[in-house]
Amino acid sequence: MSGSRTIIVTTKNEGPFLLEWIAYHRLIGFDNLVVFANNCEDGSDEMLEALDAAGIIRYYDNSEIPEGLPADPQNRAYRRAFAMDHVKESEWAMVLDADEFFNIHAGDGTLDDLFETVGEADVISGTWCVYGNSGIVTYVDDLITDQFIRCAPKDVQVSFRHFGMKTMFRPGPVHRLGIHRPFLKGEFKRPEKPLRWLNGSGQDVTRFFREAGWANSPANKGYDLCQVNHYMIKSNELFLMKRYRGTANSGDADRINFSYYDDFNSNHTEDASMRRWSDRIRVEIATIRNMHREIAAAHDNCVAFFRQKIAALTSDLEKADKEVFDKLVNPENIAAQIAADEKWVAEARAKAAAPKPQPKPKPVAQDDDAPEDDEPTVPLADAAPQWLADLRRSEHRRGFYHSDEKFAANFVLRDKEKLVISFDNLSSVNEAALSRESWGYTFYRAEGWSHLGVMSFEANWYRDASLFNWIEGMARQGFFKRFKRVLLTGTSMGAYASTAFARLIPGCTVLAFSPQSTLDTNLVPWETRFGSGRKQDWSGRFADGAQALEQAGNVYILYDPHFKQDRLHAERYQGKNIVPLATWFSHHKSALFLRRAELLKPITREAMDGTLTPQSYYKMYRERRNLPWYVNGLTEKALEAKHFGLVGHMANALERQGRVHLARSVNARLTAAKSGK
Repeated sequence: MSGSRTIIVTTKNEGPFLLEWIAYHRLIGFDNLVVFANNCEDGSDEMLEALDAAGIIRYYDNSEIPEGLPADPQNRAYRRAFAMDHVKESEWAMVLDADEFFNIHAGDGTLDDLFETVGEADVISGTWCVYGNSGIVTYVDDLITDQFIRCAPKDVQVSFRHFGMKTMFRPGPVHRLGIHRPFLKGEFKRPEKPLRWLNGSGQDVTRFFREAGWANSPANKGYDLCQVNHYMIKSNELFLMKRYRGTANSGDADRINFSYYDDFNSNHTEDASMRRWSDRIRVEIATIRNMHREIAAAHDNCVAFFRQKIAALTSDLEKADKEVFDKLVNPENIAAQIAADEKWVAEARAKAAAPKPQPKPKPVAQDDDAPEDDEPTVPLADAAPQWLADLRRSEHRRGFYHSDEKFAANFVLRDKEKLVISFDNLSSVNEAALSRESWGYTFYRAEGWSHLGVMSFEANWYRDASLFNWIEGMARQGFFKRFKRVLLTGTSMGAYASTAFARLIPGCTVLAFSPQSTLDTNLVPWETRFGSGRKQDWSGRFADGAQALEQAGNVYILYDPHFKQDRLHAERYQGKNIVPLATWFSHHKSALFLRRAELLKPITREAMDGTLTPQSYYKMYRERRNLPWYVNGLTEKALEAKHFGLVGHMANALERQGRVHLARSVNARLTAAKSGK
């Protein structure tokens, strides 16, 4: 297969979309399409077998897990693919998902046009353009690339996750395949080794991605020559199918939830550039169908499965959560969401275009022998995080950045009496952007507190001897004693760290949201979550956050008593200074729950000031009643206990408050529970 252009895709229950995906990528120049499918219910495996028999693709069943290969289907497929000669001997290779389309803007939009434009290159990464539902509710068996044209903006960043990338590469320098980028052989990670890695505008970004990184920064994203259209949501009915299918590459089985929908249903602007291919894609699909009737029949069976399953999922959702159902089907709600996206992007663009105040330049001595430099001293792609900008340009210019292999810490001195120490949580460890902020930085900055933010670069639960040595050294040097009040805080993994390291700072306050006390299986054999954390070495120093807290001040443990595993961890924290605070129905997301209830900031302020008590907390916590999250959790619990009268009172109270949709949802669930459905 020397000289071939290979594309590798993993799929599950995506049969109705495969012909479009295959037709398009053949049209732009990929001639070796390698498709892995696993555990399909929709009949797509039968269609893939027919496509393979016709010589259109290479199909491999990926349902079994051979010994020595990863359990998750995507990485298992990539391991298998890169052991195949026809992949390793390709001129170019690329990994995509079945909802991703490599959209080339160079020339007429083919691979040849792209290669001619960029010249010599070894790796080319296209940045995601994340597409929303474009206001479409129902499933129609038509081109995805023609139906959905509303997407996230390219000029302003909605989320760092929106600037993920997918990568085309020459296999020679590659050690193994990844979801977003290939991982290079050791010799090609060294700066002296010739390698040219380009972004979607043809700019050299080699030094940013030789070793790691799955997403572009706002400064080095690049869309001029190519991008990757990512149709993460499609229509609202199709999102229900995506949610039913689940995720292939995450340990979180419920990752595809309605928060995911909110995060990626981006309808801020329009990009209809794929429509220039619509006629040619339709002709290519028709040709395949007419020449191979078994492929056409298999595709139609997949469509029929989707329609039947969507009807069942829609009915189930209407019964289970009327409020979410109404959000997904009510045209007024959908139009309002699009209008909100448009307003957000207009405001973000206006803010970005506004002139920024510049510091008054200081006179400098002239040096006639200073070399001229055509390049800026700091590359644009190294967008500074806010804490670094503050150290350079604000009135608070004292601080430091400590960098290590698996962690880093940034410190900004503001208030000489109040210091908050925050620990990042698991969701941040893979954020490669240099603009990454430590947990809660913006809030602590606004409060004027001094802040030491500890960032982890691995999902290792801060089980790092280098970190232990560094933070113990800071304590020995008297760094923490400089401050009258010290608050340690974090959530989940970060909450474990805030309790574990509190023993180093006598008198400190701890605000721990949904903490794990330890992941030592000898101490917590009932803890089955967080596989990467349980694999760490839990012997030696700081192995149990629930121990050695006697010298700390108040240790606030915030958790959901109804969520068993978090409750068991919370119960391990014992002592006169331990203050358990319930966040009922928050599940494992107590910090997020409190933030949405607009309680996270006032609770943190009181903890820092030393005025937080159970009485003041529960007085504030009454605001939870305004949160649909809480109402739905309480409804579920009451229905389980068959407290139908209480649920009826709740629905009536919501109706009186004008919360009509939520009241209808509660009433619908009450009716269903009474009828035994």
